[in-house]
Amino acid sequence: MRYKILLIDNNCAFVKSTKIFLESKGYLVNTACNGQEGFQKVKEEFPDLILLDMMMTYKTEGLRIVKAITADAAIKDIPIIKIIEERKKFSNETKFNQINLQDKNVIEKPINYKQLLNNISACLQKRSSQHYKDTEMVENLIKKWEGKEGNLIMILHEVQNYYGYIPRGIAFDLTRCLNIPLARIYEVISFYNYFKLEPPGKHIISICMGTACYLKGAPQLFKKIKDILTIEDGEITQDGIFQLQSVRCLGCCGLAPVIMIDGKIYGNLKADDLVEIIAEYTNKEEKTSCR
Repeated sequence: MRYKILLIDNNCAFVKSTKIFLESKGYLVNTACNGQEGFQKVKEEFPDLILLDMMMTYKTEGLRIVKAITADAAIKDIPIIKIIEERKKFSNETKFNQINLQDKNVIEKPINYKQLLNNISACLQKRSSQHYKDTEMVENLIKKWEGKEGNLIMILHEVQNYYGYIPRGIAFDLTRCLNIPLARIYEVISFYNYFKLEPPGKHIISICMGTACYLKGAPQLFKKIKDILTIEDGEITQDGIFQLQSVRCLGCCGLAPVIMIDGKIYGNLKADDLVEIIAEYTNKEEKTSCR
């Protein structure tokens, strides 16, 4: 995967030389000559990293762009390397007090290109590898369903099946790649009950409320689970470990009453059995977290 860098600077000579250098190192580089153009390209192209001159046509231009980017939920997580003139001169500008000049992501002109490469590498490594997996998956799904009627719904179905919900970042990637307003994507998500906006619990407890289970004590099991986990039907525990849901039938009537946890069936249950079963999963989580 080749990382995309957006260079925003009004110094044409610097832009040209830096673009040539970074492209020789395998990066894809796009450029903008002022803050307004740069901000628009950030929103359109979603680069992996931004190189931003803090003082272009006017002294606070760079600072305003930083504020605009960090205020926009769709692009606020894109790392920014801030480029300044001589550090001493820059520090005398009271307008820039909120910029930490000791920050490793602040680079002084003339640029030390070795330092720049180190900073770029560090920024890209900090950005979650999951982000790049998500972006690649979205692009592959769009290619798969490109030109097909109802492609948005089909893509959302595949995302829901993979993650168990529709992550916000994925929704932003879809609006960018499909050129569809974010409001339209959330309109579809909210219309269909199948799509979820919150991540599921790590362990999903399904309790059968079919006729056989109901007559053999499923309501009592349901109440006991809710008391143990202090959640209601459809809710997730605060630590995200358990999610509780009632289902019409699990197809195990001969073992009624039954519950299912992560695909494993527990049958012929009494309410007192649930404490031990749930503790089994809780203990596993505690051991995992201690490693």
